[in-house]
Amino acid sequence: MRRARVLVTARVARGVRRLRADAVGILSASVAAGIAYAVALYAVGHDVPVFAAIAAWVCLGYGNDRRPRKVAELALGVTLGVALGEVFAHLFGTGPVQIAVVLALAVSVARLIDGAQMLAMQAGVQAVVIVGFSTTLVGGGVGRWLDALIGGALALLTAALLPLDVRRRARALAAEGMGELAITASDVARGIRLGDPDVLNDALVRARGSQGVLDDWSSLVRDALEATRLTPTALRHDDLLTRLQRGSTLCDRAMRNLRVIARRSWTVSENLRDRDRVADILEVTARASRDIGFAFESNADLIRLRPQLLAVAGELDPQAFTGWQTQTLVVLLRSLVVDLLELTGMTGSQAREALVEIDTGRPG
Repeated sequence: MRRARVLVTARVARGVRRLRADAVGILSASVAAGIAYAVALYAVGHDVPVFAAIAAWVCLGYGNDRRPRKVAELALGVTLGVALGEVFAHLFGTGPVQIAVVLALAVSVARLIDGAQMLAMQAGVQAVVIVGFSTTLVGGGVGRWLDALIGGALALLTAALLPLDVRRRARALAAEGMGELAITASDVARGIRLGDPDVLNDALVRARGSQGVLDDWSSLVRDALEATRLTPTALRHDDLLTRLQRGSTLCDRAMRNLRVIARRSWTVSENLRDRDRVADILEVTARASRDIGFAFESNADLIRLRPQLLAVAGELDPQAFTGWQTQTLVVLLRSLVVDLLELTGMTGSQAREALVEIDTGRPG
């Protein structure tokens, strides 16, 4: 019951953040679908132009990837599928054989036209819809094809006039990912300080549930980089996106290290020595993680956050702690601090050298 409550609470919080981040995309795509329906209904005179709204929504979606080329590919796929479905249904009717044949035909034609996978997928889906429901859907012939064309055109116009700021979404995901890391580190610190295995287990559950945020961060930045490299006017943003891409990799690695720390703390919680010292170190890493997230979101300089992490590195000498269980945790914390130092812009060797100085008493 406790674990379920932790999972539900964390999932609801992430869901609210996702909805807030996607609100502009959802609203703009919904309005475009309504306008497409209105144009086909009032300007063209079609009775129930559902394919206009469907095409606009399918082409835009609610995501941040609204490259004109991608929207145009989806619009072409929708209109192509509707057109082939209309012709095929008129000539051969509907049925399981017709469904199989028109699907293969639509995808084959789409692949001949262009190599885009989404174009072929949409062509196949729309062709199946037209043939499968040709006797029940309102309208037919050129009308439904024209509706799809109107919806696709409205989607393309919306993508051109109202492009979504992918960089803003990427920065927000970076702040969210680092926030998850900070909350988990703080929870682990509290569990260690209290010697409470339940708190540590809750932290581990939450850490495992945060992977979706980190994956979203990574995939969004990857897609955004691909998009900007196809748009010369957006090349100036490549440095920021590359920085966020490196950050997503390092945050994912840091979270994996923190999961190991949480799991290890949970198994040895009753035998830990120097609890307060270890908890204090984790609290500092939590604050640093949160500050790094804020810096990502505001595009601020990360170097200023380095001193507090270097100070933590100066305390991570395993020999200075009592008990092999605690010393093992300190060794694991060293890896986490290296990840955070790299997030501030240090190279891996520079971050590790800060720890080598502790072990050897001389510069790395």
